Amino acid sequence: MTAEARLRLTYVLADYLSTNLALLLFNVFRYYDLPIAHGSFGSLWMFITSPVLIVGQLLFPLVMMGIYYLSGIYDSVYRRSRAMELSKTFNTALTGTLLLFFVALINDLTLERSRDYTLFFALLAILFFVVYIPRLIITWRVTNRMIKGDIKFPALIVGYSSIPQLFPRQVEKISPFTGVTPVALIDSENRSRFCTSGTDLPICDIDDISRVYEEYGVKCVIIIPHPQGWGKTLDVVHQLFRLDVPLFVAAEELPSYMFNARLLSLVDEPLIDITQTRMSPQTLHVKRLADIVVSSVMLVLSAIPMALIGLAIKLDSKGPMFYKQRRVGRHRRQFNIIKLRTMCQNAEADGKPELSYPGDIRVTRVGRILRKYRLDELPQFFNVLRGDMSIVGPRPERPEFMEEMHRRNPAATLIHRVRPGITSLGMVRYGYASNMDEIMRRLQYDLLYLENISILTDLKIILHTANTVLSGKGV
Repeated sequence: MTAEARLRLTYVLADYLSTNLALLLFNVFRYYDLPIAHGSFGSLWMFITSPVLIVGQLLFPLVMMGIYYLSGIYDSVYRRSRAMELSKTFNTALTGTLLLFFVALINDLTLERSRDYTLFFALLAILFFVVYIPRLIITWRVTNRMIKGDIKFPALIVGYSSIPQLFPRQVEKISPFTGVTPVALIDSENRSRFCTSGTDLPICDIDDISRVYEEYGVKCVIIIPHPQGWGKTLDVVHQLFRLDVPLFVAAEELPSYMFNARLLSLVDEPLIDITQTRMSPQTLHVKRLADIVVSSVMLVLSAIPMALIGLAIKLDSKGPMFYKQRRVGRHRRQFNIIKLRTMCQNAEADGKPELSYPGDIRVTRVGRILRKYRLDELPQFFNVLRGDMSIVGPRPERPEFMEEMHRRNPAATLIHRVRPGITSLGMVRYGYASNMDEIMRRLQYDLLYLENISILTDLKIILHTANTVLSGKGV
């Protein structure tokens, strides 16, 4: 188990035990505050060991652990803002209080409003303080260890051999209080053997970054913005997404539309994690939970229809029922997308990727119907359930097309910050693309989605998609 996993487990255990203690203390308060408790139970012990309270003592902490997880409190266990920790603890305590109050304590309400309010605020205060104090102690100890240098995060600094003076400048800007420790320099121009970095750190070519990443156990990468523009910096970002670690860039060098991600530090040089989007951790978790629930339901409901469609596909043309194709997902990880086959077998016999187009003779008779109502997309709910995709997200493209998109517009790589989706703003506003020019126009909508991403935006896109499917406008 890694040090990060152990620390996360420490937070989880502390929350579980403190939530149990908070509920027990509240039940003690209830016993002495409510006259009915004295009349129905002979002693405090009989009250807190009653079957109903024992069941609550078992279930409520588990429910709260789910709420804590959805809040995103466990996403970052090292760089935890005190303000963030305070606000999340209060918000989850308020959520838990409302849930317990209206589910289990509604019968305790009386005609005395002051007593009812006392009961509510007592539960809120106990749940908040009993959970917050252990969290604060753990965070305080971790922060002190980071300041002392006991906790370090190995980092790579990516720059340019043609501008070697930028390497030492970036190294000097990194505060030791963040725990970030540069372990190596990376030359994005693959000319490190000709470069004198001006530091004691080893320098390697970007083509060797995977080896360096494994060798040093890298936890983050700091990218030096290229003086000639954001486009050149994005070229570097495109190559590094596959490392699946936070990629930080100095905030002062970013275009204004990128100010939507997490800061590494407010005190020192502001570094933006450009692998993140506008989504808060809680929104991200709620979105993923919704993906799991919806995809599970849809796979069950569509099992028989897909079987019947599969039979129709087999009767209509030779070949398998399902069709798999490599696509590029979050952080440039490739996966096999699953669709119902709509084209004849060996539609790309020469192995060259080719987009479909209106009147494409490769599309079968059944395939045209499936595409019209987008029924060929049904198996992708399995991709969603597996975590390759989301219900809503940028359209997943084939690796060959993705590389061409990046060559035409370096900002295309930013869609890798989120999971691709079955449907997207690009599909709603533009639809299927039959050539690269149309793909690039659709890309603008997917980039716009990243700047406006939210649960409400997803719901709007889903409603528009449903209208497209029901009206048969999928082609």
